Amino acid sequence: MRQIAISILLLTVLITSTARADEQTDFFESHIRPLLADHCYKCHGPEKTKGELRLDTRAGLLKGGKTGPAILPGKPDKSLLIEAVRYKNADLQMPPKEQLTESQVADLVTWIKAGAPDPRTDSSLAAVDEIAAARKRWPFTPVTAPAPPECKNKSWPVGAIDQFILAKLEEKSLAPSAAADKRTLIRRATYDLTGLPPTIADVEGFLTDASPTAYAKVIDRLLASPAYGQRYARYWLDLVRYTDSFDARGTGGPMDCAEAWRYRDYVVNAFNQDLPYDQFVRQQIAGDLLPSSGLSTQHSGLIATAVYAIGNWGGGDADKEKLLTDIVDDQIDLTGRAFLGLTLACARCHDHKVDPIPTTDYYGLAGIFFSSHILPDVGPKTNGPNMLKIPLASPEELARRDKLKAQLAEIEKAPQPTEFTRQSFTPMREPARDVHNIPGLLALKPATKQDTPSATFNTTGKAVAFVTIKMPPRSVAVHPSPTGGVAAVFDVAAATTVNLTAHLADADPNCGDGIAYRLIHRSGESAKILAAGAIDNGKKADLTAGPINLAQGDRIELLILPRAEYSCDTTLIDLKITSTDAAQPAHDLVDETLADPFATSTPWHFDQVTADPRIATLRAQLATALPATHGLQEGGVPGSPQAGVHDVKVHIRGRYDRLGELVPRHFPTLLTPADRQPTITKSSGRVELANWVASPANPLTARVMANRLWQWHFGEGIVRTPNNFGKLGTPPTHPELLDYLASEFIKSNWSIKSMHRRIMLSRTYQQSSLNPQSADPDNLLLCRMNRRRLDAEAIRDTMLAVTNELDPTPLNGPGLKDLNNPRRTLYLMTIRSDRTGYRMLFDAADPTAIIDRRIDSTVAPQALFLMNHPFTTARAKKLAAQSATAPDRITWLYETLFSRSPTAEESQLGQNYVTQRANNGWEQYCHALLCSNELFYLD
Repeated sequence: MRQIAISILLLTVLITSTARADEQTDFFESHIRPLLADHCYKCHGPEKTKGELRLDTRAGLLKGGKTGPAILPGKPDKSLLIEAVRYKNADLQMPPKEQLTESQVADLVTWIKAGAPDPRTDSSLAAVDEIAAARKRWPFTPVTAPAPPECKNKSWPVGAIDQFILAKLEEKSLAPSAAADKRTLIRRATYDLTGLPPTIADVEGFLTDASPTAYAKVIDRLLASPAYGQRYARYWLDLVRYTDSFDARGTGGPMDCAEAWRYRDYVVNAFNQDLPYDQFVRQQIAGDLLPSSGLSTQHSGLIATAVYAIGNWGGGDADKEKLLTDIVDDQIDLTGRAFLGLTLACARCHDHKVDPIPTTDYYGLAGIFFSSHILPDVGPKTNGPNMLKIPLASPEELARRDKLKAQLAEIEKAPQPTEFTRQSFTPMREPARDVHNIPGLLALKPATKQDTPSATFNTTGKAVAFVTIKMPPRSVAVHPSPTGGVAAVFDVAAATTVNLTAHLADADPNCGDGIAYRLIHRSGESAKILAAGAIDNGKKADLTAGPINLAQGDRIELLILPRAEYSCDTTLIDLKITSTDAAQPAHDLVDETLADPFATSTPWHFDQVTADPRIATLRAQLATALPATHGLQEGGVPGSPQAGVHDVKVHIRGRYDRLGELVPRHFPTLLTPADRQPTITKSSGRVELANWVASPANPLTARVMANRLWQWHFGEGIVRTPNNFGKLGTPPTHPELLDYLASEFIKSNWSIKSMHRRIMLSRTYQQSSLNPQSADPDNLLLCRMNRRRLDAEAIRDTMLAVTNELDPTPLNGPGLKDLNNPRRTLYLMTIRSDRTGYRMLFDAADPTAIIDRRIDSTVAPQALFLMNHPFTTARAKKLAAQSATAPDRITWLYETLFSRSPTAEESQLGQNYVTQRANNGWEQYCHALLCSNELFYLD
């Protein structure tokens, strides 16, 4: 017990000291290094060394200049640096032109008092030497195929993987655990490759197959299942911070990533079709520039580049130049961590703190991404930018549509007639409900995708406000198009004489130029204007006319036309038609249309009015929107300082307004010596980057992905920090094994499915999770299989699968919000700003971050969800109803849920439970089984 207490104490001290060191380093990087760079390096740096004093290295500070050491760690009051910045010595005042602020001086005092922690290398030459030295160390050495080691136990290994594992175990006098039984193995393999439970038939088929290839056949069947791609796509989507929407307040809007689902489906297809991983990488970096190949899905390369468009970069930033630097930083971070296992983005503001990655390497990559764009423009300072939508169409179709657009523009430029024929009016029938997410706010539009003209109906008893528009309770508003009008039309059913009264009012007085109006009586092809005029911005008008003799088939048209600028022309309208014969009914536009704005049986309708019939024809041909994707395109963001293709200057301290040397576009020198760097001048450099990242000669790419595959099967990687193979990462437990896997990965033409087979056919993977040996409590040496909890997706999918409700077919569309939908959880909508959903409750990946491995928490809300949520209780009812047809209900339930038969004791317990609860015993029993640990854990 005393030994344990001492160990705990030492561990606590170690953790505390490590945390304190990290805090001190962070304080230096955030407070001290920027201060020195801003105020000291100009005179005491690598280019100029006044008084023989260098302040850009730790050694320079300690050595000092002509007057002695600049600092004495732990003694700020005796340090010359503090004396100089306090300005109390008239002969020693630094910086000479501008005194530091009190808070800056206080930061220097705090830093020196803490011992002046400083992670900087001693000189720029040391950084070069460090790069050269690092290239000789793992993992920056070339990937080779090491020979499997010899083992004492010759009978256990069935391949090289087992030899590498067993050799390490034997060094520690350990032995592997026994093989898992067949029921455990098929349950493990099925969940591992599909995220779904095996069926009773699957289990029975495996148990009765006594052939030596029975297990291999199971693996091949699972890899061929469409469910495999859906399972492994989710792992990759975690890694690339996938989201279906940036913000719940703008879901599906022009500033949202509404087309992100196409990238999700691309990843599913890539895994299912076993797209070679090197092609998978190339397509994501430069798929828009590469020949289409490798996937049956059309435009797959273009869609793949959407990985760089769905980043977490704060789209609402009013500082547009900072916005662009943040986008590029996100893209570099993704490239480094996801593909290379390096934290390249740490070099944005200064040389990397621990890895030999200088800031110039960061901006060598930054030039590549600054020379590409994911936005059509940066947008106004008062709002976020729209997302670039790239049409998914053939060049011929795009050319045809461009021709139609040119024809339409030419017609719309022509002078508009003052009269409108009856053929100019086309009823608007396209309904829209809950406009701007406001319940009860409805609209009618043309059958095209254009926003205007429109008619909007506030059917509620409350005023509503949206964009610049305010609508009173129970009101109707119309909005014209840029070159045509919108009309409220009354069709006369029987001859009568009427008086007309109308009221018009500007609904968005904050902007616009007002509207023109006409009140028209149309009989056949003749039209008589009863009233005409205009109202200015923010104004209103009252119209009257009559008595007017109407014949059956006549029309009354209240026409609203744009004046100069049409975007703020929403106009509230009301029109009352009163017969001079008291026996005839009166008609009120507002009252009658609000009863059902979408009805086609009333005398009222709302028409699009086009001056030239050709306009409607051309718009109809352009009405069907082309499918589109987000993604990368060549050239910096149009209309921004980064437009075009170019190198960029170092941003001192990461600030675009403080520029240093111009850096040619290049790859990190740690991984690519100068004589292998390509010359990038005419294009962004993404093709060169894609080929470099996916090259077999790149020492990291194959190692990083092989490590991920190992982690996805065992729960932990050979390198347990899969996104960081650098100094701050965890060293590999079996570096030779990882190199073997990486070399085999390349030899197999980068086939991910081949790697699955290789790993899962090993004895290492087929071990039991039980092993009485305690010499390796963290299972670093893999003397047993790791027990794992099902993730959020597998938990929900299991509940749907065991009740036979799961629809496994691909969604091929935007994510779904309804938790009760029968699709796989992969297709539940992820909204980056929303952390309240089911997936986050069960530790799904944070869509704001690059997640290499999920956490497993056990918290009360999870249990409450399983016990009380309608989704779970509905599955329990369904399961109880399905089990009713089984000859032995309890045995059927155990085989369905746990892939095994119940023990005699379990059967008796279950039978006793349901017997004592005659009303809903089976339902409660099924609910208890659905909440059991055995269902949610894999051995």
